[in-house]
This record gives sequence, C-alpha cells and structure tokens, in this order.
Amino acid sequence: MHGYPLGKVPALRSDTRFSAFWLLPVSLLHRASCLLLSLLAVPALSAPLPPLGPIDAGTLALWVAPLDGGPPVYTHRADAAVNPASTMKLVTSFAALDTLGPDFHWQTGLYSSAPVNGTSLAGDLYWRGNGDPAFDFDALADLTGQLRDRGIRRIDGALLLDKSAFTSLGSSSEQDPDEGRTYQVGPDPLLTQYKTAAVRLYAGDSGWQVVLDPPLRGIDTRNRLTLTPGACTGGVGRHVSASAQERNLVLNGKVPAGCDGSVLYVPLLDHDTFQAAAFDAVWQERSGQTGLPVRRGNAPADARLLASHESPPLSEVLVGLNHYSNNVMARQVFLTLGASDGNGGDTVRNAEAAVRAALTRHGIDSRAFVFENGAGLSRRERVTAGALGELLRAAQRAPFWGEFAALLPRPGGAGTLHQRLPALAGRARFKTGTLNDVHALAGYLDAGGRRYALVAIVNASGIRNSALDSLVERIAAALDAQQVQDRPVAGR
Repeated sequence: MHGYPLGKVPALRSDTRFSAFWLLPVSLLHRASCLLLSLLAVPALSAPLPPLGPIDAGTLALWVAPLDGGPPVYTHRADAAVNPASTMKLVTSFAALDTLGPDFHWQTGLYSSAPVNGTSLAGDLYWRGNGDPAFDFDALADLTGQLRDRGIRRIDGALLLDKSAFTSLGSSSEQDPDEGRTYQVGPDPLLTQYKTAAVRLYAGDSGWQVVLDPPLRGIDTRNRLTLTPGACTGGVGRHVSASAQERNLVLNGKVPAGCDGSVLYVPLLDHDTFQAAAFDAVWQERSGQTGLPVRRGNAPADARLLASHESPPLSEVLVGLNHYSNNVMARQVFLTLGASDGNGGDTVRNAEAAVRAALTRHGIDSRAFVFENGAGLSRRERVTAGALGELLRAAQRAPFWGEFAALLPRPGGAGTLHQRLPALAGRARFKTGTLNDVHALAGYLDAGGRRYALVAIVNASGIRNSALDSLVERIAAALDAQQVQDRPVAGR
C-alpha cells in the first residue's frame, strides 16, 4: 500500500532542484549592459510577429516583455479576454505563495471526546480534513499508526467524516482531460489519494490477474482482459479500458504480455464512500478491525486530538501541481485560500476574493481575470495575456521568486514539457495549458541576452500544441537574431 507522489497519477516525485540562475535577478553586469544597449538590444514596441504557421491571428493572444521591466517587445491582442486552460494554475499558485506563504502546511487529524478503555476507544472517532492536496494512503497509515501507538486497537463507535473546512466546493464547466495528466476528480476537505486506487496487472498461465491496491472493501472487479503476446507498446493505458460505476470496476482490453506488472490508476466511488473504504483498509491492516459504520459529522468542541498529519510545504505541493498540471490539487489550493481567513462564509467566493486581493497587492489589475475553480479546467475562466504577463514579472520581484520559478516545468524535464520544446532546453520554463480548443504557454524565456516573460494563448479548434511550440521557438530565434544584428562590429 503506497501513496502517490505529488501531482501526477502515477508520477515520480518532482525534482524541486533548479539552477541558481533561476533564483537570481539579472546580474549587475547584465543590468549595466542593458542600460547602455537597451535601445539597440530590444526590438521596437509591437515588433512584427514572426510567421504564425497554422495559427490564425484572430485566435492568438501574445505578450512578450523583458522580465526586468520595459515595454513589451511583442504584443498581439494582449488585452483580449481568453480562456487560459491550465495556465490559470499560475494565478492560483501566485496567490497561494503570497497569502499562505511557501512554508504553509495543511493539517489533518483524528479527534474524539470518548475515553479510552484498555485498548478500545469507547465512542466515535472524527476524521477532520483541511483540504490537503497531497493526502494519500501513506498519510492515512501515519494517522492510524498514531492511534495504534496510543494503544488503541478497537473503535467502539463510528467513524465520522468532518468536512467543515469548506462550506462550498465550486464547479468545473469543462470535463475534457487536461493534457491527459490527471483524472477528473472534484475537490473535498478530506481528499484522499486523489480518490483513485492502483490496479496491478500480473500475467499468468490462465490470463491476467488483477489486484486492487489497497484492497478496498465492497469493490466488485470485473476482469475482462485478454492476454496476448507482444511488448507493452505505449504503456498499459493504451491497451486497457477501465470504467467505474458505483462499486463496479470493469476492465476490458487485449493486453500484451509485456505489460506484466504494470499499474493503472482508476478513480473510484464518491468521496465519502472512498474515504470510508480507504480508512477501513488501512485500519484493518493496523488493528484487524473492519466494518466501522461511517457517516458525516463535525467534531465537538471538547474533542481532543489523538493523531495528526502534516502535509509537505506549500512550495513542494505547488511543484507537483504545476509540473503535472493536476486539476484537483489546484482546486484544493484555491479553496484553501477561501478558508484561510477563518471567518466562514462561502469558500468559493472567499477564494476568489483572496486571489484578487493578492493580485492587487502586487499591482496587477484583477479585473482582467474571471475565476471558476482556479485550475483552468473551465469554459468560464478568463485572463488577458498582458495581465498574466505582468503577474510573471511581479513574481520576479516577490520574496517567493525562487519558489515560483521552481514550479514551472522545463523543456525535457519532469512534467508536461517532457517531450516539448527541445530547442529551448536549458533556456525556458513554461506552464502549459491544453483543452480541446485551448493551447497555452506562460513562463520565462532566455533569448537575445535577456530574460523575458512570455504568454502565448490560442483559443481555436484544430490546432496542435506543436503549432504553438513552433511559434514560441520562432520568437526566441527572432530575439536571438535581434541581438546579433544590433551587436557592434569589433574594430580591426
């Protein structure tokens, strides 16, 4: 039984190391040279756009400007309200770093007001969550292990799920897979393992054996897989169709023998039922007890804390969230902002107010943004390329610049840029955004001897990410060429 690494299901833990180059502003020497060459080294305001390829100019919003200040060098429909897709996660992440701080931790606890008689808790146990995006089976094992350390082996009452942290959860008006990286799971104060289970496949003489990890009680697995010869080309997900309805998990497909030992991650059940099954599996492993009654309920004021689990720091959570464009994690962070003032009220409305307040503190016009859930998995959310670009510049001036730079994927590195923009490896960091008719990149580019903030968003169907990538590569080449063109000729 294992928890998932941050952000991706499945994923390796994101490498949070990054070059000191991305932590520091432009060097003093570079700043001095920029003062001397600024009129020569930077293209004129609204320089002609490079060739757009298959992208229609009327569907493109573009803003490119030096990170250390000055007018944009490329701007096209930069004030148009466009759907940002997952680049909206940068806005939520910026606000979270500003409002909560990079070292913020979520707390999850087990509470009870009942006495302990011998090895039995003589009453109900309350499981209270505060929206931890990274809470997984390992975290749940940590909590139940603390109960066992207290000598508790049996709970005589019920397990009550305390979800009072969020008063509302918001909506998602878009259910397309976002970059194929995350499951479409909604937020919850007690989100556990992204509400997914691992399905392990083992090839045997009689066909495929399917093992659910952990073995969630009450799940009926219907194995309709056929074992075929050959390699597991493209990964097991290319060969298996998994569908879950209520308590039934149905697996179909012709699966090559080369997929032996592979793992699928499948969202199951509703949140309450999944949490009840997860606690049952982990507590049974700890104590041998199973079948606790489960219902919702808020811990009474006199309940004492029996066990607690602290999440990784916000800065680490945001790396996994953004590198793998994890929607439910972003929504958890957004809602946490809404709950952070502790004054109650509607969590979603409070979250939007908190994000707008953070933008305003940094001189960014919050009117350029429309929010639904803070993840970009939406047909309603809007940004302007100019306002998002100014956020990128504001981050460089903020005390959390290092943490913000770290959350942006690099070409060829872990996450959504792993196989994209190879020509810009080592000189760019971009957050990606993809829906059926949205393609977006927002981040930082080194070109022509300077560092730029860049936002490029296309709202159109029939376009591939590669078309946007090619445009950004042409922009980088144009900026490089401008530096060469304006470089003084050395004397003989």
